[in-house]
Parts: sequence; C-alpha cells; structure tokens
Amino acid sequence: MNIIIDKNLIYNPISKLVGITEKRSLMPILSNILVEFGKDNMKLYSTDLELSAITKINFQTDEEKRFVVHGKKFLEILREMESGNINLEIKENTLTMRQGQTEIVLSLQDPEEFPEVKEIEGYEEFYMDNRVLQEMTNKVSFAISNDETRYILTGMHLRGIEGKIIVVGTDGFRMALYQKEVEDLKGFKGITIPKRSISEIERIIGDSEKVKLRIDEKHVQFSTDNVIVVSRIIEGNFPDYDNVIPQQSTNIGTLNKEQFMKGLRRVSAIIGRSEPIKMTLSANKMEIEAESDMGHAQESIDIEYEGEVIIMNFNVKFLLDIVSHIEGDSITLKVPPAYGAVLFEEKDSSEYYKNIVMPIRV
Repeated sequence: MNIIIDKNLIYNPISKLVGITEKRSLMPILSNILVEFGKDNMKLYSTDLELSAITKINFQTDEEKRFVVHGKKFLEILREMESGNINLEIKENTLTMRQGQTEIVLSLQDPEEFPEVKEIEGYEEFYMDNRVLQEMTNKVSFAISNDETRYILTGMHLRGIEGKIIVVGTDGFRMALYQKEVEDLKGFKGITIPKRSISEIERIIGDSEKVKLRIDEKHVQFSTDNVIVVSRIIEGNFPDYDNVIPQQSTNIGTLNKEQFMKGLRRVSAIIGRSEPIKMTLSANKMEIEAESDMGHAQESIDIEYEGEVIIMNFNVKFLLDIVSHIEGDSITLKVPPAYGAVLFEEKDSSEYYKNIVMPIRV
C-alpha cells in the first residue's frame, strides 16, 4: 500500500503522542504507535497501559491499513524531513519513507500485539472550558506528592458538587485546594488522577476550547473533536481535605505578595530550597530568618497584623510555591493559636483558592 501524506499533518499529532510511549517497560510493544488509515479518517494510538491517547486526523484512503511503528524513531525521522509530501510504502513488516532523494526503511511490529485502546462508556459526563481545566490543574499540581509509598497522594483529586468542581493536591505536609463553578454540572464522587496523566493531558489536548470529561469506575476520559485521552484512576480513599482546612484561626495577617516573595528569595539564598526558614509574626511586622554554614540572613516585612507573637518554621520551597500561584497583590495568612496548619489566601478574592502548610517542628 502506498500513501502520500503531508509531513506536518502526521508530525504534529505524533509529537504529542510519543510522550506516552513507555521507555522502560518490559513490553517493548508499548514503545510503538499504532497508525490506522481508514476510508473516513486516520487515527493514531499510543498507550503505556495506564494512560492512552487516540488522535483523529482528517485524511482518507481508498483502503484500510494498520501498522505499528516505533514512536520515537518515527518522530525523529519525520522531524528531519522537509516540509511537504512524504511517500509511505507499507508492506507486511516494513515501512518505507521516501522524500526527494531520501529513503528510509523501518521495521514494523504486528498490530495484533498492540494493546487495545478504546473510549470508555462512563457513568458521568460533562463539558468544561479547557482554559478553566488547565487553570485548575495548575493551581494544585505543585502540591501533589512524588512519594510512591503514599500512592493515593501522587494524584490530583477531582470532585463534583452541584454546579462546582473541586480539585485538590497534597503531599501530607501542604495542600492546595481550588474550586470553580461549572454550569449545569451534577455532583459526582471524587476520583484521583495520576500526576503524570495530568501533565500529559494538558500537553496532548493543547488549546482546544471545550473538553468533555467522562468517568467510569476505573478511568477518566478527556476528549475534544480530534483527541481522546484515557487515564486510569488511582484506587483508594483520598484524605478528608475538608477537615484539614483551619476553622479557628484567630491570628490573621495581610501582607504584600511581591514583598513577601522577594523577602523569601533573598533570605533563602544562603540555604537549600528545601531547608527551613524561621518566620516571626508580631505587631504589624513579619521577620524572616535563615541560617546555615554559609551565614545568617534576615528580612523585615510590613504586615497588617494585631495577633499574638508567633514563631514558626517552614520549608521555604512550599512558601515560594504558594506565593507564585496566588493571584492579586495581597496575601492573607491565618494562623491557629496552637501548632497547626497555616492557611494562605488571596485577600478579598472572589475565587475559592486555599493553600495550607504545616510548620516544621524544630
């Protein structure tokens, strides 16, 4: 079978799917992409058994043909070819690519050995603006754990409550929670999506305006007109995040976000990014200090604060992550009277976005 196709028509979607192909798997077939030519359209399939994607391309042929080719090598060859048409000659075990004076032959795998990749049926289905979806994941993904010993925390929790979606990320020491209104949304039980799936979904879906979410017992599917991405769901009970949000914070302060960010960066210059800084709250003043073998650093920041004098120690990276994700010019922090989680929010914001950090005991 011979096919003439424009390079960019196939190069762009393959460049998105190759990220899914498993590089360290005991199943070499997962390093491949399934290419399917049909009379209605062309489809590309990629999977690592936990995350799968299907891309539809507006390209028709007179006869149907399927082949399985190494994803990364196929992409590298396409990248080096010139723009314009490429001739693909598909035989039983080989793919010959020709353009001008270039001819490259690739060996092919048996399509029957490629795992089945298909859409899910789902018991919940709703649409979201893609911009909102990406905004929500960006607001919480930094707080998701990388520690596989607490596997349930290595994903983003997603839950629907009548007209609202809540997303949560936590590693057990900090938590980011973001809530957004979604028109006509019915409530659905919480699911936890692996962190890697979230980043791949964002990259593959790209700039599409609307995304349809479909959920079943073990999977969640994100789809647009031309792309379908299916991720498995992490099984297990996600922590009760509502009970983590401080309710009795009697010490409340407000400070300028930019000054806080600059102060944290200057003081932390003498320590590692995961080492603690000392924060002291007193009447209308915040003191930030850090100490290491390199020396000592201290900065005073003006703050609207009339609570009791409080001394706390924090992982400075956690604070920098929070500040960089909060919008607006001012941050409000709420500190409990005894040792406990500290709440950071944007001052007077209409958005429901909360960041919680546990101080470090020293």
